[in-house]
Amino acid sequence: MAHDAYVRQLIARAKDGTIPPQEVKQIAQAVTECRAGRELYQRLYAVARAGGLAYEPLIATYLIYPEDPEASALAVQVLTAHWRVGAKYRKQILELLGSPEWDTSDDAFMAAVSGAGTILRDGFDVELLRALLKLAEGGRGEYNDDLMQGLAVEAIARALGASHAELTRLPEGVTRAEWSQGVLRAARNRLHEAGHQP
Repeated sequence: MAHDAYVRQLIARAKDGTIPPQEVKQIAQAVTECRAGRELYQRLYAVARAGGLAYEPLIATYLIYPEDPEASALAVQVLTAHWRVGAKYRKQILELLGSPEWDTSDDAFMAAVSGAGTILRDGFDVELLRALLKLAEGGRGEYNDDLMQGLAVEAIARALGASHAELTRLPEGVTRAEWSQGVLRAARNRLHEAGHQP
């Protein structure tokens, strides 16, 4: 079987849940021994999807991975959104929210913004909320600030309990800017309340 066909089939089998545990173990071993090569993302995906939480330590090693920002983004997504264990990795998420230089396409950064929202939805964290609020209010001083600020606002809204429907369909008569200001106000209030708790 041609190599590219194998990789495509591997992803399909991971989605179908038809990769046997022994093969997952072999794929994980190849990743661990740095034999995944240019298919690192696909192999990590297969391990995460087919192997589950048993492979958390392996996936977590790729959170900060300058050699492949897409693999870093995948690790963030898996640990925060899929497995909901992101709070354990808040230090790495905060680092990625700082927009590291090696993340030239912002893959890991955008995953971290979304992941921070998921972590905050599961449990309050002053530092993560402050980091998202700073991004939402001030951006990063780059050409695509509107997009990044919008992502941060949506992550904060999710953290405060907004559903997917609420994020995609605004209340009648409310502009996106008004809605965003309301979200930011609620986040600032939450931080203020946290400052007054023992």
